[in-house]
Amino acid sequence: MTDLWVALFAALAGYLIGSISFARIIGKIVLPGEDLSETRIAVKGYREKLAAQAVCATSLRERKGSKVAILTSFLDMLKAFVPVLACRLVFPEGYYFLFAGMAAVAGHNYPVYYRFRGGRGMSPLLGGLLVIDWLAIPATILPGLALGLLIFRDFRSSNLQFFSAMASVSLLSPWLWFRFSDWFYMAYAVAINLLFWTAILHEIKEWLKLRERARNR
Repeated sequence: MTDLWVALFAALAGYLIGSISFARIIGKIVLPGEDLSETRIAVKGYREKLAAQAVCATSLRERKGSKVAILTSFLDMLKAFVPVLACRLVFPEGYYFLFAGMAAVAGHNYPVYYRFRGGRGMSPLLGGLLVIDWLAIPATILPGLALGLLIFRDFRSSNLQFFSAMASVSLLSPWLWFRFSDWFYMAYAVAINLLFWTAILHEIKEWLKLRERARNR
């Protein structure tokens, strides 16, 4: 049995915690005064760089390197892991942890503290999955990575990382249905997909523009 008010509280708590932008917080420390609202990412095979508007660990990786990005990603995972775990421990018989996990990703992608401009949602998704179903992480990421390597053949390629993220999120729905055959889990997976694909829609459009300009040269 799921109580509506408890579900709303779990979702609100997850959203508000998820809205904390560690990329911005750490960015102010390591890159004082620098604007993170747009990041230019090199795309293999194209002269121009892709203009990404997501503010996340990738924003810091492109500017400051992998160490800062890993720290940011870890904290973004933690901000989802904590509320999801708390809901699972306090309300073990309900689905409240799914509401918290979904809302943490929503907060990360559309943070209320920063005019709803956030990241793509991968790090908080992984943090939540550590509690929801940790097997979903290797079961979705490894096939996505393998497929990306077959296509791009370069482990360091931004193309590979972007494609692998898309493939991994897409695999979440069939995997959770295979594991649980539960409509609450399916609703969670669908919500995650909607949040992820709407967050990266701008980058997909920018990539298509790069491709079109390259063809016209």
